Amino acid sequence: MMKRLIATAALAGLVASPAFAQSYQYNPAEGPYVGAGLGYSETGFDIEGYYRDRGYTNTNTDDSDTGYKLFVGYQFNPNFAIEAGYADFGEFSANENSGNGQAELSVDGFTAALVGKLPIQNGFGVFGKLGMVAWDADLDESDNTGSARYSEDGTDPFYGIGAEYEIERIRLRAEYERYDISDSGEDFEIDLISASLGYRF
Repeated sequence: MMKRLIATAALAGLVASPAFAQSYQYNPAEGPYVGAGLGYSETGFDIEGYYRDRGYTNTNTDDSDTGYKLFVGYQFNPNFAIEAGYADFGEFSANENSGNGQAELSVDGFTAALVGKLPIQNGFGVFGKLGMVAWDADLDESDNTGSARYSEDGTDPFYGIGAEYEIERIRLRAEYERYDISDSGEDFEIDLISASLGYRF
């Protein structure tokens, strides 16, 4: 239910943005904005250890990938904003060297966050964010006996810090985010380091 509410809010914001643009008088201290980012994602989950415990003693793992995100927000004043978005963290994999087994874990989710900002000078500022991610994870496994898919979902906190530079209505952002995802006693925390390009109406 939480995931559907976040998705609805994000889509409503995207649809409403053109209407804001038509009726809203631009103010550099407040207003709606949209953006997209691309970066490096890495999971803290011990994939190699997990499969070693299941009898795979010679495994190659890849716990990082390229992630991306889309976001929409509203800045109420120079120090406070809210954001909703979607993030795809890519795929993380494990392969048994003999070719008897392989697995791929993919994770994505919808986010909602409060953003605190500290303007410094000449369009440059720093910020921090705290929010929740409603995530979906799919694990595809296969070996010489067959294949299987497992799906899980949940809602967990995330936080981030970053810096941004705004010139006219264009916003450049660099940030680090930690998604504290966990399920059934296992921690799947994901770090995302990204660069984003945004536009403020």
